[in-house]
Amino acid sequence: MDEQLLSLIAEVCNTQPGSHGRQKQLHRLLILIQQLPGIYKCSHQDYPEAYNRTLEWVCKNIDRFEARPPGVQNSLVTWINGYLKWRIRDLYTSDNAYEQRRVYAAITEEGEILDPLELKADSTLSLLDRQIAQLQQQSRQRQAEAIQQYIEQDPEGILAATYPRKNAQCHCQLLAIRLLLQQPPEKIADVAREFNLNNQTLYSHWKQKCLPLLKQIGQGFAHP
Repeated sequence: MDEQLLSLIAEVCNTQPGSHGRQKQLHRLLILIQQLPGIYKCSHQDYPEAYNRTLEWVCKNIDRFEARPPGVQNSLVTWINGYLKWRIRDLYTSDNAYEQRRVYAAITEEGEILDPLELKADSTLSLLDRQIAQLQQQSRQRQAEAIQQYIEQDPEGILAATYPRKNAQCHCQLLAIRLLLQQPPEKIADVAREFNLNNQTLYSHWKQKCLPLLKQIGQGFAHP
């Protein structure tokens, strides 16, 4: 599988962008990608939208992919999942909900991506999302992993020290892990119910307190 993937990726990268030959090779690559084990899944009704956005991103950025040990297949799945999990996270974030009338993108038999969403997707990404996506596009996944590790460890205690009044257990570190890092992410409503908090109160805390902190963390890892 590694040799087949490597050969297909090389063929794509060696063809002229926008050409019929490149679209044909991309079509073959996408068919193979959809057979790979380990691609993130979730039960959300709009998961196909997140998956299609990811396939479009792969088509536009495959030239940036770099294989790492232990192999091409493992590296490709990790690379794809790194972007897909943030698109899945968007499904569970109220202010990033996809349009209800969205027509899912499709791939023709020739491999052409119909109805590209790149500009619209970029406009909905949060600052942290854009930084993560940029790092992945530049094959600097170690920085993205460092952001995740920072959230999980909270070395300065900033996230754990920020919480709604009278509920110190429901702090920003816990929310970031359960709403962003956990797969599949939890819904704010479920977390609010667990901690006996008003849904709107918790959402406001997440929006006004936690997200700004996470953006600051992302900015701290924006440069090597």
